[in-house]
Amino acid sequence: MQKIAVTLLLLGWITAQTLAQCPGAPLTLSTQTQVNNFPTNYPNCHVMGVSLTIQGNNITNLNGLSGLNSITKSLFIQNCPALTSLDGLTNLTNISVELTLDNNDALTDLSGLENLPFIGGSLTITGNALLNSLDALSSVAYVNGTLQVSSCPALTDLSGLNNVAFCGRFLQISNNNGLTALNSLNGLTEVGNNAATNGRYLSIASNPNLTTLNGLHNLQSVGTDFEITNNGNLVTLNAFENLETIGGIFAITGNTDLTSVTDFASITSIGGSLTISNNNVLTDCAAQGICDYLAGPGNATISNNDPGCNTVAQVEAECAVLPVELVEFSARNTPDGVDLCWKTATEKENAYFEVQHAGSSDNVFEVIGRIDGQGTTSGAHKYSLTHRQPAGGLNYYRLRQVDFDGTFGYSRIVRVEVPRDTEIEVFPNPTTDLVFLRGFQPECRAKLTTFTGDILQEKDLTEGVYFNLSEQPDGIYFLEIQTGSRYEIRRVVKN
Repeated sequence: MQKIAVTLLLLGWITAQTLAQCPGAPLTLSTQTQVNNFPTNYPNCHVMGVSLTIQGNNITNLNGLSGLNSITKSLFIQNCPALTSLDGLTNLTNISVELTLDNNDALTDLSGLENLPFIGGSLTITGNALLNSLDALSSVAYVNGTLQVSSCPALTDLSGLNNVAFCGRFLQISNNNGLTALNSLNGLTEVGNNAATNGRYLSIASNPNLTTLNGLHNLQSVGTDFEITNNGNLVTLNAFENLETIGGIFAITGNTDLTSVTDFASITSIGGSLTISNNNVLTDCAAQGICDYLAGPGNATISNNDPGCNTVAQVEAECAVLPVELVEFSARNTPDGVDLCWKTATEKENAYFEVQHAGSSDNVFEVIGRIDGQGTTSGAHKYSLTHRQPAGGLNYYRLRQVDFDGTFGYSRIVRVEVPRDTEIEVFPNPTTDLVFLRGFQPECRAKLTTFTGDILQEKDLTEGVYFNLSEQPDGIYFLEIQTGSRYEIRRVVKN
């Protein structure tokens, strides 16, 4: 017992001596000399237990910080107009609280932050005039606090954030003059899921060249308020098909080129008021989720849009004349595939239903079948279709209902999980070159594709089979594995 106690005391003394090499109070480095002297002033400081601020006019690089592995508080890099590189942070694998990059006008990318797997608090990227790439953040799987990208005029997209599955507090994308699309937020499923914090909202505001929100297909819930405002070139949302819950206010305002908000078909709950106003050419607001809200007791303001969506009464009228009254739509996994069943109470000029499917990897819907409608009828009708080759994992389905005159609308999205036939292991993942598979059944075949669906390699699976990514750029790839009539998709990260 005495030996154990002595050993513990010795370990404690060694730990204390090691920690003593790091700053004991929050540290600010304000010159390049101070950055360069960090390893001399704080030898063997690898795990920093206090916040670090880097702020100074003549700081050009952070190479003196290459020994840091972890910061258990916050890292602030701000007001460094000459800073061109973050490469000195390459060995940093943890920031427990906040990472802020603010007003670093010479910084063009975030190379050096590739090894951060998550942000324990907030990620704030604001006012960096020449920043044109966030690719170095591609390993970040979640942000536990705020995710804010604002006033970065050289950013045209948010590539690098594609693996972020949720942010615990709010998501704010605002005042980015060069931003044209949000296609790299496709991994995001939840915003404001940390109920212990305030301000759990989504705001996409004042991005003058943003034309589509097409990266937010997988978003399912927003903790409180939802705001899309003053994006002058936003023509189509092309997103939010899976959004079901908004905990607070719903606001679509001041988007002068926006023509339709029918994407909000799956919304089942809006916890606050609804405002759709000052969208000059917006005519189509009769999304099922909005119709359902207007049919309830919620407070709605709809004004200063184009006819058809200019008042609450106009939208209610559009909701009332939807050509098909869909009372049921379901998906059920069976040994033969996924059985899709739907039922209409009435139909008006209904030519046909187009059945569309998307897998969980990219959520791009493709047509898998077509069923003729009943034209105009006041009687109930049932329809069904079986999807014979669903993917392993989550599968999404929707109906595109088309009138005789070509007018169409979408149903809400239903989803079903299909068990994978085999528990195929893909390793190592992430990888730097080769990726192997094992645990597959006989007569399996796999193809390696890019994020955009281009096929790179295709092979029958045999013992020891591998795919070679050594000549491919770092990023996200997919292995599409076929076993008989079943498909499953695995994501592979190369770094």
